[in-house]
Amino acid sequence: MSTKTHQWLATAFIPDCIVESVMENAEKQFDSNMVYESGISSLFNHGASHLFNGGMTPDEKLLARFPEIDPMSLPGDLEITEDLQISDILDLDIRTTAGDSVYAIDMPNGILILQIEENGYVGKLVIVKDSSQVELAVLQTDTGRGRTVTEFCEETGAVLGINGGGFGDEGGEGMGNLPIGLVIQDGKIVNEAVSDGYFQIAGYDYDNNFRVGYGLDTRQLRDAVQFYPVVVLNGEKCTEGTSGLGLQPRTVIGQSADGATLMLVIDGRQVGYSIGATMDDCADILLRYGAYNAMNMDGGSSSSITYMGKMITKVSTRMEGGRYLPNAWVVMPGEPAAE
Repeated sequence: MSTKTHQWLATAFIPDCIVESVMENAEKQFDSNMVYESGISSLFNHGASHLFNGGMTPDEKLLARFPEIDPMSLPGDLEITEDLQISDILDLDIRTTAGDSVYAIDMPNGILILQIEENGYVGKLVIVKDSSQVELAVLQTDTGRGRTVTEFCEETGAVLGINGGGFGDEGGEGMGNLPIGLVIQDGKIVNEAVSDGYFQIAGYDYDNNFRVGYGLDTRQLRDAVQFYPVVVLNGEKCTEGTSGLGLQPRTVIGQSADGATLMLVIDGRQVGYSIGATMDDCADILLRYGAYNAMNMDGGSSSSITYMGKMITKVSTRMEGGRYLPNAWVVMPGEPAAE
């Protein structure tokens, strides 16, 4: 920012309000020798730390938490607080820098939900800032049927959930209590892996890194399932067109390079509303929000999102609450902010 020709390196990636606050704070805290010796990264880290400790305005805190939001789209009369938690806000026309509409902002839980609308399909993308909050919920007892995503959220106390791995579904009438493929919950193998050349592993290690692929060391995974295909690997798209899977309702889970979890659900099989998406479509959506690794989950009539006890997507099944499932990815409540 002290140059005349390279300021864009900061302003292209960081909201102006953050840049201004960090620079103002830096001028107060550092003399020229300290700035020179510490370097840019140290300057930003020290400055940002101070700001998060109370020096930021509510707007700045919101944009620091969710830099995906376009600050120019924030309504002037929106009351922003540290406990801001609003949903179904498409009428406010808050948008991301990529142009998608914001459906929900949840500051306490670090969740941003976006409305995804493209030619032929509608869905939602959930961004969870702290991946340590994401866990795999599984059936605790076999009562002859699985649970809906909403039921998994209720049983675990989760604030949000999406469907996870596949299950035995002969004739489309499976009861969701027989998982297919590897299932690991809290480091324990709940269901054994299958080796058919298609199924790959997707899950979190103990450092909350989302890992995908064949032959992962399951001893390093805290929560995982098997499904296919991988749609993003090491920041690169791994799909082309439909990948032989057609236009369908989709569920994909992944993680961005900065460690945020990305949960994408696309509605489908509903003429006049949403037909469905290809694997290629899903990869493109995730990549524009920085996906590094991502894996397709069970889709079709299983695909759904529940937030705060309410399903916020439209399932393609006649079952009002969604299908019975053997497991679900759930987001637990965030830690209270330190005083």
